[in-house]
Amino acid sequence: MKKYTCFFVIIILLVSGCAASFKERRDISRPLVDLALEKLRNRDVQGALIDLKKAKDANPEDPEVYYTFALAYWSSNKTKKTLYYLDKAVEYSGKLEFERPGMASKAYNLKGVVLFQGGKKDKAVLAFKKALEDELYPTPEYPLYNLGEVYISEGKLDEAKKYLDEAIKHNYHYAPAWEALARVYMAKKDTSAAISSLRHAILEFPAFTEAHMELATLYLKAGDTNDAVKHLRKVVELDRSGPLGDMARKRLKELGMRP
Repeated sequence: MKKYTCFFVIIILLVSGCAASFKERRDISRPLVDLALEKLRNRDVQGALIDLKKAKDANPEDPEVYYTFALAYWSSNKTKKTLYYLDKAVEYSGKLEFERPGMASKAYNLKGVVLFQGGKKDKAVLAFKKALEDELYPTPEYPLYNLGEVYISEGKLDEAKKYLDEAIKHNYHYAPAWEALARVYMAKKDTSAAISSLRHAILEFPAFTEAHMELATLYLKAGDTNDAVKHLRKVVELDRSGPLGDMARKRLKELGMRP
């Protein structure tokens, strides 16, 4: 019944042209965004786009509508449309006020990811730093981690470490930052610090397959076969039919161990 009421209100607004408040229009667009997100989780991009177009018609100033449009087009590898809708999300981000604190930062962070994937590292850095400008943004560890990844890719290890340390300071339990920090230490030839960082990553996220694989590799280099085998077997368990699982099985076989 609620679903039909929502669409009835949309029709009334469109036909009558009445000047509904943003909050009233948000009451219509928000559930449509939720429907779209559920369809994206089920990889129904077309269905999500239909819901989002309805949401946009009902509330053309809702930044969450544009951010979700960006997610839909990003999942379809349509970069130009993704960036366009992220800019629209930033444009209207102030409309949500405290309902979604840091909405612009969320959009800037995704924009940085898209630009980084497209090889535009300088622009990605600017986007990630813009994401950090809003002190109300609840997850600054995301752009901080992403800045770390950009600087790792450029071989700027000290810069990378600075941002990864900040990410961990904001969220000590953020496993990806611990794993990226381990790669910085590996590049610096600091094996003990890399092992410690990977242990933290796995402690926070026990199913972190890449971290288990990296830890096994470090243990093998250090001559600690027992711990290496333990983590190789964990990789096999977590990635039975994947490339890391195959690699772990091969290494276990070379060590004369069963998977």
